[in-house]
Amino acid sequence: MNESGIVTEGETFTDAVAAASAQLGLKITDLGIEIIDPGASASSSTGFRPVRVRAWRRDPEVSPEGLRKPPAGGGGRASSGYDDGGRRSSSYGGARRAGPVNYGPPPPPMDPEKITPQLVDDVRGMAEGILLHMEFPGSVAAEKTRHGIRVALDAGDRDQYLIGPDGETLAALQHLLGRMIRARMPDEAPPRLEVDVAGYRDRQIESLREMARGLIEEARDSDGEVSTEPLPASERRIVHLEVAEVPGMETVTIGDGHFKRVVIRRASADAPSPSDG
Repeated sequence: MNESGIVTEGETFTDAVAAASAQLGLKITDLGIEIIDPGASASSSTGFRPVRVRAWRRDPEVSPEGLRKPPAGGGGRASSGYDDGGRRSSSYGGARRAGPVNYGPPPPPMDPEKITPQLVDDVRGMAEGILLHMEFPGSVAAEKTRHGIRVALDAGDRDQYLIGPDGETLAALQHLLGRMIRARMPDEAPPRLEVDVAGYRDRQIESLREMARGLIEEARDSDGEVSTEPLPASERRIVHLEVAEVPGMETVTIGDGHFKRVVIRRASADAPSPSDG
């Protein structure tokens, strides 16, 4: 195979990756993927455009998470997905060039047992401050949950502007609030944060769970692997949790950067051997 790999396209990211998998005769988890063109839906201003990706056989020394395996003996850190200029690599399945040292994944979120009523109130106050500076009249409620802190914003008939297209503004608000919390407590792991407006997040979570259930059935029926679209960490977590509830199924995260895809398949011990047909 040529070093630049092959280029495939499909109606969705999953279709394009599946086409590459079929052409190369490789499992999805053995592929390195780079998005050439994210495509566009038929409802976009430019009209439909297929997703185009470049695919190649992933370096076996690069884990599915996109990080190089540490050398034997654990004498060094794994390679990160950053290039020599400090930019994040856009290649999924691991960059094909070496980068500077990787300092490991971010620390786990704060233990919910350490979340105090005062911290919850501080987070609510920060969210209120954001709405105030945006000049959005509304109310803010915050509560401790089983996993972290949930913040609910209510701006009445202006809720749609806080949600934005496909939840983009809501995601930006959650990111901003998360950064503010980390700045207030630089020496501690921040709490897991969930920001919602008018129940949008709840509907999104149910939609993700429904999608995951459909992919689980597809993977189980085909005895193969199926992949989600590239998702942010908060959405990947919903898929992982849904699959974890189904005996005999497992997930693998593929990619590099903020958006990664989740591969759903039969658990290794549960997968049939080739002789089973």
